[in-house]
Amino acid sequence: MTKPQLERMKFWIVKPATGRNYLYKPTFAEPDGGKWWTVSGAGVTKQITGEEQRHGAFCMQVNTATGVASNAYYNGLTVAEDSYYTFSCDVKGVAGQAMRIYISLGQSPWTVRAQKTFVATGYWQRVEVTWKATLNSSNEAVVVSRDAVASAEPFYVDGVQFEQTGAATTLMEGYMAGCRWEGIANDSTTYRTGESGLGGVLLDISDYARILSVHGLGMGDWNQIMTKMTSGGAMYQTHIRKSRNFSMVLAYTGDNQGDLQANRKVIIDALRPDFMSGRADERRVIRYQGFDSNGNEATNPIDIVCVFQPSHTDTPSLPVFQKDVLNFTIPSGLLQGAYSEGAALDWVADFPAEFIVKRDKDGNWCKWNGGAYQSLITGLNSSVYCMAEGPDGKIYVGGNFTNAGGVATADYLARWNPTTEAWEAVVAGINGAVRCMTFDAYGDLYIGGSFIDLGGANGDRIVKITNLDGTPTIGALGTGLAGSCFAIAIDANGDVYAGGDFALAGGVANTSCIAKWHFDSGYTWAPLSTGLTGTVNALAFAPDGNLYIGGGFTDAGYSYLCKWNGTTFSAVGNDADINYSVWALAFDAAGNLYIGGAFASAGGIANTTYIAKWTGSAWEALGSGVNYAVYNIVIVSNKVYVSGTFTSAGGLTLTDRVAVWSNGAWQPLDIDLPGDATVRAILLTSDGSLYIGGSFSTAGTAGTPNAECGIISDRVFTIGVASASANTYPFMQVHGPGTLKAITNYSTGKSVMFDGLTLQAGEWIGLQFDPLNLKFRGGWAGRGNLMRYVIPGSDYGDFYLKPGSNALSLFMTGTDSNSGAWITWTPQFWGLDGALL
Repeated sequence: MTKPQLERMKFWIVKPATGRNYLYKPTFAEPDGGKWWTVSGAGVTKQITGEEQRHGAFCMQVNTATGVASNAYYNGLTVAEDSYYTFSCDVKGVAGQAMRIYISLGQSPWTVRAQKTFVATGYWQRVEVTWKATLNSSNEAVVVSRDAVASAEPFYVDGVQFEQTGAATTLMEGYMAGCRWEGIANDSTTYRTGESGLGGVLLDISDYARILSVHGLGMGDWNQIMTKMTSGGAMYQTHIRKSRNFSMVLAYTGDNQGDLQANRKVIIDALRPDFMSGRADERRVIRYQGFDSNGNEATNPIDIVCVFQPSHTDTPSLPVFQKDVLNFTIPSGLLQGAYSEGAALDWVADFPAEFIVKRDKDGNWCKWNGGAYQSLITGLNSSVYCMAEGPDGKIYVGGNFTNAGGVATADYLARWNPTTEAWEAVVAGINGAVRCMTFDAYGDLYIGGSFIDLGGANGDRIVKITNLDGTPTIGALGTGLAGSCFAIAIDANGDVYAGGDFALAGGVANTSCIAKWHFDSGYTWAPLSTGLTGTVNALAFAPDGNLYIGGGFTDAGYSYLCKWNGTTFSAVGNDADINYSVWALAFDAAGNLYIGGAFASAGGIANTTYIAKWTGSAWEALGSGVNYAVYNIVIVSNKVYVSGTFTSAGGLTLTDRVAVWSNGAWQPLDIDLPGDATVRAILLTSDGSLYIGGSFSTAGTAGTPNAECGIISDRVFTIGVASASANTYPFMQVHGPGTLKAITNYSTGKSVMFDGLTLQAGEWIGLQFDPLNLKFRGGWAGRGNLMRYVIPGSDYGDFYLKPGSNALSLFMTGTDSNSGAWITWTPQFWGLDGALL
């Protein structure tokens, strides 16, 4: 098929006007997107598709029959005598096939009131037909038809509108700016207010003046931001898009000066700002579209949302001719499609999750294997206690499992190869749980746990593994530990600190529960003062080099939590600040200490049960905290990942025992792990993946046996506009039943989290993320303002799609086959050049 070639450019002024679209579901939104339409013709069928749409996520596909006039119609429309009615729609048919649209009485056989014939181009075409009603009737229909030809290829319909007017106006759909549904969302008429400058009557400028030239609609304007260097030159940082001006040079002609002024008055009155003063949106729209010599669409329609500037300030100086200029400013600096794109989202997937799960950088927790969803990482047969990313990019995992991935020597310690997606053994001979691990500056791995005799008689509870990229070698640390090792930390000098419930390290006195392996005329174990009286569960170095220690010890002056400055132990805050075991420690980039455990409070501060933050001078709560024990804390990019046995964080009900503290609020992860077992380990890797390990298992879990996660079709959808160059804010619609938990764009790092937003069967909500038109609405009045369900810290004011590919996840639990969601967005352009078909 030959693409229509751009030969003629047309511009319209969108003149604000009230209006009403009498057709329900004008963009065929699911569910039941085509329920108001019927087909006729032997063998003709219809369906809703997300492959060819022009407005949103769906359009109607009419499956034709060869040699049969194939029709789709919407009937039961009411008209009033002596009133004009216009039917308009977008149609995409097979190039060269004859088509038509009607306004007709009733249904087939048709009594045609008015019709428009056209030849399909293989691309979208906006067509319209107008009829002046000669009687009152409540049984009128609008019809889209392909003539009887020897073809069974389908045609597509979108953006349908039937309105009481003498010419088609801009499309009205309840979620568009300046529009609202007059009843149930998508299943009622749409009303457009005249208070917005963003929709209305299309006034063809060429009906009143010839457009000589247009300036300023090519590449937009921007600032390049650079910082001058003291040593000379400048460091480039980024660019900032600016607003820009554009102008249209017009030529007015007429038989006399009165004709000139009459034409000028139409244009000026359509744009003058005082006519819009005080209305909901005073911005204006200039619509552009290109056509070929036959009047076929050669570009997509573009809306230039702008502000009118002083123009036509002088009256004509010649009696029959005047050249003048219209001036505008585009506040955003961008042009936008007068159409939209979209995608239907797949629903919550469930998959077996055995002790470990992985989320990739695009937000996927699972993949489709042709018959079912499966985890992105092969499960294990028992608990995971610790994880670390190696210098080789492989994921090292320790726990109580055996035979990882069926590998006979992958017991208690194994590594996951993200490239081959398979488990590998590290060393053979481990005979007890691995509880902790860390890498040193040389890439050597230290592991601790309850194993004994690993690599030799002295390989008890802690060893060093070298040559990981070749044939690994196990090295003992003296004679090992006389008891389990639960924590390992390495300082800037390479000294290794071990904590646990051991009585001695290497047989050295005063090394109860904590000791240091360091070089002093040879590597030896050394005590920290006289050791500690109880178990050490966690070790972490502060930015100042002090070692912070958490556990179950109750030494006088520093119970459960203390710090070691290289010489002595001391309390963090006051001795009585922490009253029970500490299991987890982590420092953020600012040097604040986060602690988790089984304690009732920190320093007596409210809401510091089980988790708290130490600023260096005072204890602080993380919101309203969590409701049970915390076993692990990991901090990455100012996000605090927390896991344990808790079922609530910040008042949010959690079923997966994992939560994130971000932007001053608690947020859930977009997964529901099986059962209620402890989550013990979290790892964020250099490629953007997230691993979670613990005691959870699909096997034997009552109720919902599998893990659940949110996904979208093909995981990633693409904004398919080559010249789109700016972020665009989407609209999303979700329907129940189910409880909406989270919407996340992993490509931008933006997410919106919800708490308590349970949708009933058949209930709809609409989420408009445009910060200039931010609206979260329910489909029925009783739902109220949906913003009350949004978790603080969510990016609802900055949730956008970037140009190109976006990895999007929508997570909702309690769904069934009737649940669903879709998303739409309006492409943004630097200039008109990007609008070509």
